[in-house]
Amino acid sequence: MKAWQSRNHTSIADPGLRFGLMIALLSLPTRVQAQSELFQPYNLHIVVHVAENRLLTEVFRKRIERELRDGFQAALGDMGRVTVTHEHPRLTEVLEHGLRFLDSWRDRDDQKTHFVLIDYTGEHYEIQARQYDGTISWPSPVVRRARTRDRDFVAKAAALLIKQDFGILGTVRTEPEGLKEQVQIELRGGGLGDLTHWVKKDDVFALAPPQGGTMAALKWSLLKVEQAPAQDARDGLCVCRFFHRYDVPSIRGFRCLKLGTVQAPLRIRWLQRMPNGRLKPLDQRLTVDIRRYGFDGEETTKLQMRSELDGILETVSRKDGVFNQVAFVRVVDGLGDSHPQVPIALVDDQPVLIEVTAPAHSNTLFAVRLASWKNRVVESVQRQAQLFKRLEILLADPKNRSEIIEVATSGLNHAKKDRIRLMEERKNLFEEAKKYKEDLKISTEDQHLQNLEKYEHALEQFLSKQKEIEATENDPQRKKWLSDIENAKLFEKEWEYGKAIAIYERVQAEGYHDDKLSEHLEKLHKLWDPRDDKHKEAREFIYHIWPTLDNTRLQEYISKAQEAFQKCKEVGDSISIQKLLQATLAHADRLAKSLAELYPDLAVADEREAQQLKKISEPIIKLVTEIQDYLKTHAGGN
Repeated sequence: MKAWQSRNHTSIADPGLRFGLMIALLSLPTRVQAQSELFQPYNLHIVVHVAENRLLTEVFRKRIERELRDGFQAALGDMGRVTVTHEHPRLTEVLEHGLRFLDSWRDRDDQKTHFVLIDYTGEHYEIQARQYDGTISWPSPVVRRARTRDRDFVAKAAALLIKQDFGILGTVRTEPEGLKEQVQIELRGGGLGDLTHWVKKDDVFALAPPQGGTMAALKWSLLKVEQAPAQDARDGLCVCRFFHRYDVPSIRGFRCLKLGTVQAPLRIRWLQRMPNGRLKPLDQRLTVDIRRYGFDGEETTKLQMRSELDGILETVSRKDGVFNQVAFVRVVDGLGDSHPQVPIALVDDQPVLIEVTAPAHSNTLFAVRLASWKNRVVESVQRQAQLFKRLEILLADPKNRSEIIEVATSGLNHAKKDRIRLMEERKNLFEEAKKYKEDLKISTEDQHLQNLEKYEHALEQFLSKQKEIEATENDPQRKKWLSDIENAKLFEKEWEYGKAIAIYERVQAEGYHDDKLSEHLEKLHKLWDPRDDKHKEAREFIYHIWPTLDNTRLQEYISKAQEAFQKCKEVGDSISIQKLLQATLAHADRLAKSLAELYPDLAVADEREAQQLKKISEPIIKLVTEIQDYLKTHAGGN
């Protein structure tokens, strides 16, 4: 689930299950959306499933498919390629678990897959629809539903649901500027057609990291369009305001996706997390200001309301209680010195669950601060991983040298500030821990901080080398070779020795000669070359299958992960085991996040899902522990 979903909340606290090392993005494909997508069309893949019913014939289904294909292809024109089918490799899973199942997907591709499920009750045609965007690995925020008695209106109803959550994509091109925190975004396909029908003033975009997925710091953040794309400009540019609850050091290069927002009253359920990690309704009243255009002004039109003792706050009964696409909520009283402000994108009329930290005993607040600090350490590691991935892509073209230096410099500055702040907070937490006689148990986080410092040194060396290449090398071919070599070094740091070897060998084949490189390449081959077919098979699983699995498929493949681990241990392949650890930690972290987004104490459906996630988590945690124990004594060898 994403932060803009009606069932989500705003905690960045560690729910207790997660492991510290969050290098999830290292296990994702390396394609980063650094290049312009101005002339890149959308790939819309519509999957239509018609339930078994004597009235829902094959002729009816084909008619629906044809009307959807023709309608959307005409609407998108050159901006998109539309395919419509009634088959999909995972359709059986979708039908078994429902469209909410898309929340667990991690599939990566360059298409929008929109499922349309049609049934007939004997009185109404019922339609459900939901999209999964493979470019950023996101499902659309909610399952859309419609019903009609008119058989001829079914295709039109389905088309309206698809259009609402089509989700124009963009890339943030500038950092927030000025008091309004304005940013410029470039929209995909903007050079291929007229975007004025797809993006208008006051539309709302959600934010995602450059490689897709989620970040805790982006919960309750959004972009609101101030200047829509100009008609016939074909530049794909629009200006937005950046609204956020949490501080985000940088959003340049981040992806954004237009949300299917609506006009609706505001329904909020305030929640608080207990020291044991469980959530419950907030048991005290909050006074909040609710605005329509931002967190300031509107003094004569803002709504000031108090929540109930069970955490419920609704504007349903008020004449002025309907909001257009977004509402801006600020707590003015009830949380002590804390006054969180939360921008809420309204994607439906269902309750929005928001987590806050209620005033409590000092040791309870200490536990919350510690959990929050652990999570920020994880976020910092994630940002470093994203930075390295972006640099890898830029290094593919030596013409990007100036941008490479700019991105590396900015990333290094943010990384240093991040780590210094985290170290200062760590010192304060230790002092508090002595006071409450608490054991911090932060060995994993300390390892992260050490790794972050190593990343900084590696980045400094990389930046120095890039500046040296730019200043001293005049031969374009030699510049390219040196740039490729730096790219290969980054792959080595991610345990991608196969990719690094391929680059080194290509450079040599093209004519680059260096004795040290030859010696290094020979050493890499000794470390990397498979010992036998079983070893090759285990490595293939570790690098290309295990990192791509979503929560629902982990249980099916955990035994294969254990077998791959045992095989790599037999041949002393610590490199592949390090990669296995990265992916397994990412799975453990994602499972923990999924658990944190559920409310088993408040919803029966969540209770069942939580039990299933815990069942999957147990062997994942065990595998992580076994790998870490092995690497303590074998990490230096292969």
